[in-house]
Formats: sequence, C-alpha cells, structure tokens
Amino acid sequence: MLYAGTNYHPHDWPRERWKQDIDLMKEASFNLVRLGHLCWDSFEPTEGNYTFEWFDEVMDLFAKADIKVVLDIATRPAPTWLHKKYPEIDLADANGIRMEAQTRYMEDVGHPAFQEYAYKFAETLICRYRNHQALYAFGLCNEFGSGSPSYSASARDRFQSWLSAKYGTIEHLNHAWTTQRWSRKLNSFHDVVLPVSGSVRGAPERLLDMSRFYSDEVLEFMHGLSRLVKRLAPKARETTNHWSENPGYGFDYLKEYDEMIDLPGIGFYPGTNPEDRRALIAACFFMDHRIGELGRPIWCLEFQTGDFGGYGSPRNAMRMYAYLSLIHRSQTVCAWTWRSMLGGEEQYIFGLVDHDGEPGWKYGEFKQIAEEFNLLKDYGLPRDASPEIAVAYSFESLKVAAGNKSFYKTDYTEQVLQAYETLELSNLDCNIVNLRRMLLSYKLLIVPGHAIMDDDSAATIRSYVENGGTVVMTAYSAKVDAHNRVFDSPLPGALSDVFGIRIGAFARTRSHTPSENAGGLEKTELRLERERPVIVLGQERYEPPIDYYEMIETKTAETEAFFDNTLERSPAVTRNRYGKGEAIYVAIPASTAFLKPFLESLYPALGIETGPVTPPGVAARRLEDGSTLYVNTIGKDQTIALEHPKTGLLTGRQYRNSLELSAYEAELLLNKER
Repeated sequence: MLYAGTNYHPHDWPRERWKQDIDLMKEASFNLVRLGHLCWDSFEPTEGNYTFEWFDEVMDLFAKADIKVVLDIATRPAPTWLHKKYPEIDLADANGIRMEAQTRYMEDVGHPAFQEYAYKFAETLICRYRNHQALYAFGLCNEFGSGSPSYSASARDRFQSWLSAKYGTIEHLNHAWTTQRWSRKLNSFHDVVLPVSGSVRGAPERLLDMSRFYSDEVLEFMHGLSRLVKRLAPKARETTNHWSENPGYGFDYLKEYDEMIDLPGIGFYPGTNPEDRRALIAACFFMDHRIGELGRPIWCLEFQTGDFGGYGSPRNAMRMYAYLSLIHRSQTVCAWTWRSMLGGEEQYIFGLVDHDGEPGWKYGEFKQIAEEFNLLKDYGLPRDASPEIAVAYSFESLKVAAGNKSFYKTDYTEQVLQAYETLELSNLDCNIVNLRRMLLSYKLLIVPGHAIMDDDSAATIRSYVENGGTVVMTAYSAKVDAHNRVFDSPLPGALSDVFGIRIGAFARTRSHTPSENAGGLEKTELRLERERPVIVLGQERYEPPIDYYEMIETKTAETEAFFDNTLERSPAVTRNRYGKGEAIYVAIPASTAFLKPFLESLYPALGIETGPVTPPGVAARRLEDGSTLYVNTIGKDQTIALEHPKTGLLTGRQYRNSLELSAYEAELLLNKER
C-alpha cells in the first residue's frame, strides 16, 4: 500500500471550510492526512480545559471520506499558559538569560514540569482518539531535534546528575575531561557548569558530553511518548518526523531508534531547486538514516510543495521528488502543506491550495502523484531492500568535528554525503548503521570521517573484518576516544593493527590558518595552493578536490595506491588482511571523485552487483518482480539504453532500444506483461 496526502490545519480555517477541503482531497485521490501538530492549545486552551469536540467533527469527516489520519501528539510547542505558570521551562540562551516563548520550540524538553504536563496532555489525546475509525497512527510530536537546547540553571543541575550517573565518581570525570589542563579540576559534581558561556565554549571533552546529555533528554522524552502509545493504543502505529541531524541541536537517533520507532518518518525537504545536488543527496541520505537497519519503509510525513517565498519547484519536479522517495523505500508522501497560511512565520510557504482557498497547479500535480501511487500499489512498492553495503554514521562525530574546525576542516556531514553519493551514482542501496551496535551483515562497510572511535565501535570493526568483512575507512577517522581525547596510541586509534598502518604526519594542500588566534597576532588567510595531489591507482590517475591528506606508514598493510605530485610519495590507499577479512584505509577525506571508481573496483570480488546503469542524474532501482523504476532528477532529457524491449506502466508506451525520459520524468519499466 502506498499513501499520498497532505498536512492539514483545521484550527486555521472556519468550520464551513472543512468539508470543502476534504472533498478536494478526496477528489485528488488522497488516502492520508496528517493532523494535530503544533496546536496543543487548540485542544487545551487553559489548564485542564479540553475542547476536543471541534476536532471530533474533523476526525469524523475524514472517516466518512475514508482518508486515514496520522494524529500528532502536539506536545511542542508548549502553550502560553504553561510557560506563564512555569517560566522555568522557557529556554535560556548561551548567556543563561531566559528567553520569552514567542515562537515554536522554545520549551526545555528535559524540564520535569514540561514533561509532566506534556505527558498528561498526550495521555488524554491518545485515549480520546485511540479507537477512532479514521486513526491510522500517532505521531510522536513534531520535529524533535529542532530549536535549541536550554542553558538554564535547571539544565545545568540535570547535567550534573547525568554526569554523576555516567561517571560515578568525580575522579573518573576529572580523568575523562582532562581537567588537569588549565587548572580546571573539579572537587564535586556540583562544580560542573555547562561548557558554554556566551560566545565562549569550553573544552572538547565537556562539549561532547553536553551534546550527549541533551541528546539523551530528547530520546527519553520520545521514549515516554512511545511508551504511552504502546500502552494505551496498542493497535495504533506510531511515527515521527524528527530532525536528529540538525547541526545546532539534534540527537543521537541511531543510539536507540530500533527500540522506539515503529514507522520511520521524515520531513522530505530537498528544496525547490533540484539543481542543488547536495541538498537532493542529503534528503535521500536522511531517509536512509531514519530507516537505519529496521528494514521498514520511510514515511515522508512532510513533503516539499513550496518554500519560504518560493511558490514551488519547476513543473513536474515535485512529482519527481515523490518517485525519488519511492526509490529510497518511501511508502508515504504527505504534502506540506495543504493551504498556504495567512499568518505566522510560514505565511509565505506555499501549499497545494493558494491563500484564497483556490487549488493551484501544484494541487493537480499532487493529484497525479496520488492517482499513480494507487496504480503502483501492486508492483512491489514500497520497496523491501536488503542492502549489501553499510555506511557508518555518528552523531558524536558530527559534534566532535564541529567543535574543532581548525583541525576537522572538512565538514563531517559533507564526508558522509560524499560517500553516500558514491553509492547513489551506482544505483546501490545501503543501510546507515551505528558502529556501536551494528545489527545485520554486510559485504562492505564504509566508515567516512568517523572521528570518534569508542570501544564498542572499534570492537564492531575488528570483529567485522576478523569474520570476513571488508571495511573502507577514510581520513579524519579514529582520531579521538570516547571522551574526545586524542589517542595516545598509533592512529587510527584502537584499530592500527586491524588496518596494519600508523598515521602520524598529515599535509594541508593549502595554506593553513586556524580559527584560534595564537600569540595574539591576527593571521591572514592566504589561500595559497601548496600542493595538488594526484592519486595513482593502477594505470589511472585521479585528482580529487581535497585540502588535506594523511601520510601513512605501512606496517603489515600493502600499498594499493600512492600520492604523486606531492612532496613525499606516500601511500594513498592501503589494504591489510586481518583475520578472514580486509581493512582498507583511504588517506583523504571521503570524496566521490575518487571513491566511486575505487569502490567500483572492489565490487566484483565482493560479489556486489551494481544497480541499473544510467547516465548521471537518473536514479533507478529494480523491484522484486524484476521491473525497474527510473527517475530523471535533472532538468534535461535523458536516454537510457535497453537490452530488451519494455513496456512503461506510467505512460503505457512501448520502448524498444532505449528509454527516453524528459526533464524530471519517471517511468516504471515492467519485467513482463500482467
């Protein structure tokens, strides 16, 4: 079953408009709607005063229209009356100054008073609608990971308690935090402060633990909502459109996702410009990240229709995005939003229906999506993939790299996306995995820029290779231990023997200017190009766009490729047999320009079959019955050669030697006639 629908906000519109909107949704073949988000005070305008009657009518209307509902448990943002009763739930900025709750996501999720009232509201809402005919799933609130953490005295006190539970004794904490540096030893956990004071940020060890603390609070609150749904409404599904990858806040989703998530969910926002390839790749990566190793389809609970000040994507690109999501194991696309809002911060995000209530051209395009999704439901969709390749992702590495940009000059997310794009260009599926607890087996494990290497992650890699796996790790990996302290053993830390190398020196290919002011003298960013490294692999020469490379000393490893056009002719790629498997180290940050041809050279020996061959910009996957879905993601016509004549399901056309895809077009080529 595939679902296509929209996000609807009935509290924004007069009662007489509801049926008219629902009739339009029904006419467009929508079979799903998401309701209830961001409107706690529409259900509980004052403490304990619940006004569900108006929403009962909405739910009944959708039930009559046979449109299923995903009902958000709208605990964020908290209502004004709760902020006024408990000002301590307000966020405090980096200076510790309380901020007024004037927009969304300005409540301290970890504060006990907020949680008490949020859980009470959640329980009341769940019990009210758990048996409603229209209900399909509950949403665990909206966009966890968005907003910002609170730097309040309450958060500091909770941080102290969290550290006490984690480390047990102040001696252990002092050791983990290297507090002998700069006379910062702690005599008790009460000495701990949040390591952020205005623009001044503390030591890397402390910053990492602070990020873990905030992450754990978000996870625990989400767990609480999930437990309520499971206990009170065991027949209902549950999902959420969190934003765990948010660089300013976020949380460590892969740490506990398999215990909490039923239907993986996301807000699918590649932007209204498909030419922004990084954004497009990132949107696909985030979908795979949310799936992890669950093996379940992703729900695009929000799906891009317009943008801030942008009416929409180029014609047919929104439909292209829908098919691209199907390729990445989506089951649902839910437009954000139904009607363009008249007021508020998103008054110029344009929906399927214009401000005056009239359907725009995007309504027709989404209607086509819904009708075609209904046509596709018997053709092996949503996709049930079993990837043979895993890509490691680490929320903690994201925080480590962001906290020391003078060294980690290549953005962590960029490295992950470079590795991911390598697989995308070969039309290969992958799972995004947590090295601390990898659940499935893979023929190839890619570890891009994984700066932190804790004991569990190192043990996973060691065991994986020992038992016959092949791992490819790139530069900037395994630099620090679980406490964000640089290893005092050979690098890559805890795994030097597995990779059979030692990494000491490294080179910046351009002049280096740190962000810190050393010696009190302002330094000039010269942007000099000092070297232009070339990687020699067999008979081929590659010149990836890098500004850093590591100088590998081989111990038991063999050199697979080497650097040329550099001061020293050091290894660029090494391979080491360890146990039954092989550990490969690439001495540059993850770069599609080099990783794509290099990984392609590994696939045959690993027994990895690449996906359908397509020109750049065309994504494709084979379905279970042998049919193939093609999506042209770029704004020009593309041609794909065919070995045999095929019939297109979406167009009904017969294709003999080639498939012609116009800009942003999609086609499903059937394996055989039905």
